[in-house]
Amino acid sequence: MSLASKLKDLRIKSGESLQQVADGIGVSKAHIWQLERGDSTNPSLDLLRGLADHFKVTVAFLSDDTKTPDEAAALQFFREFEGKLDDKAWEAVRNVAEALKKP
Repeated sequence: MSLASKLKDLRIKSGESLQQVADGIGVSKAHIWQLERGDSTNPSLDLLRGLADHFKVTVAFLSDDTKTPDEAAALQFFREFEGKLDDKAWEAVRNVAEALKKP
């Protein structure tokens, strides 16, 4: 999936407007729109980092065409909580995940 598609999907899922995303990372609304349309195809690393931080995904997710938006939710979760949960909390998360895998 292209960067353009991923950005639009992430923005829509977050319920944000183009302007809100632009304000959040410090670029113009037009630039975000160009990225979502695929008109701007070579964003700077700083811009990718800003987008990744804003949407709580990795730069690798944004730049890898083989990653799908379904993987974004997991990346967002782990990026948000990585390093902030103690061992007991991670064990609880693992137990919940295991329980959810069962039919």
